[in-house]
Amino acid sequence: MLNTSDNLILSALFDSSSVLRPFTLSNIKDIPAHGSIIYTVFLDQSDFIYVGIGGLSGKSVTDRNPRSRIRQHTQGTRSGDQFCIYIQDFYVLPTLLGQSYTPVKGHLDRLTKEFIQTRLSYRYAVIQSDDSDKVVRRIERELQSGQHGHPIPKLNGMTQ
Repeated sequence: MLNTSDNLILSALFDSSSVLRPFTLSNIKDIPAHGSIIYTVFLDQSDFIYVGIGGLSGKSVTDRNPRSRIRQHTQGTRSGDQFCIYIQDFYVLPTLLGQSYTPVKGHLDRLTKEFIQTRLSYRYAVIQSDDSDKVVRRIERELQSGQHGHPIPKLNGMTQ
């Protein structure tokens, strides 16, 4: 059963009146400096492809940084970022198949960054409570399994 705060969070993540933000460093400053974040990612402003969370480390809510995960995605580097690996595997590499390719250090990361910054956008909700890490984990799992009437995200959804 949804509570009022869950409804507000889901509205921030899916309501078309909530702004879709491009993955740019300048947008990160708009995210509050502490708490936990849950965010939904859309391809070409329409296809729901990913739900993610951040700001999980830290004992207190003021120790949690919701900005770091979005910043990491914006940079497009695959190292340690499952989201960027998914983007490269599902969207960047298929554009290179069948073409001549000469490996250049950092080239795939640059292509991934360009794709993220030009084709993807996100909505987010920041929770600033002592249990914010637990709240975002729960809602992420629920959205990954298709609860609450939203489609299962293409890249990290779970089949029921």
